Amino acid sequence: MVGLTGRIVASGLVTLLTVLPASADPFFVRVYGRTYKVDPPPQQPKGLKPQEVMKALPNDIARGPGFRPSHEQVLAEVEERIWITKHQLDNRLGKTGGSGDGDDAKAGTQEITRSLATGAAQIRSPELQKLYDRDRALNLLVRELRRSLDLPVRPPEAGFSRPKLTPQVEATYRDLNFDPVKAYYGFRRVKAAVRSGDVDLLSRVVNYPLLVTGKVRRTVRNHDQLIAAKETVMDPRIREIVAKSVFETVFVRDKGMMLGEGEVWITYDGTDFGLGAINLQ
Repeated sequence: MVGLTGRIVASGLVTLLTVLPASADPFFVRVYGRTYKVDPPPQQPKGLKPQEVMKALPNDIARGPGFRPSHEQVLAEVEERIWITKHQLDNRLGKTGGSGDGDDAKAGTQEITRSLATGAAQIRSPELQKLYDRDRALNLLVRELRRSLDLPVRPPEAGFSRPKLTPQVEATYRDLNFDPVKAYYGFRRVKAAVRSGDVDLLSRVVNYPLLVTGKVRRTVRNHDQLIAAKETVMDPRIREIVAKSVFETVFVRDKGMMLGEGEVWITYDGTDFGLGAINLQ
């Protein structure tokens, strides 16, 4: 097995490097400050070639974090972006899949998906096409990253790779009757949703009612109220605190996970972990 070291190329290259000759499939992509060789599988859907699809990757995906990330950190970065893109794509497809319920709506969504796969939707729905191509590019990239790390090519159902937690971290959660892996997945979903800046995605990870304290104390009870409070819940300082938080070092108590100095709480509702409180004071 060719290890990751053999797949890494010298740094200082652009996001998408020069494509190899037409007879060769592999090409190179720079992600989170590191450069990887991507070898697409033989069977590809119609439409753009893999090298062309990679142009749909987020513009800032090549940017390094200011330190040399591990390959696991690079994988986590890509998985987070996949979570964002997948749910944004699902939301857009749900809104544009056509009228009707049940089979009619499903048929409409399938028709749109087929046109996206071939690139035929580019003219009438360029933004949706861009999301679809980005989703395909990220999944092509994560396939290579997972294969290089000797992980199953197919991503886990949770959307994030199972963490390698220390016995001390696991014990911290188990002592509070929390499942540490479930807590980790909840933490990652909240981070991804807050990072996206998309309040519709944030709604997917909120444990309602969401308590928001600041100059005025308010309780957000549903999606519509969350939309109305978008500027508050997506406060830049709150987003920065969430972005800088690391699962292994967050404070945990019976209430859940505390991010920062208590500005954000990820709570457990008996079923899953989600955003439970924001403190702007």
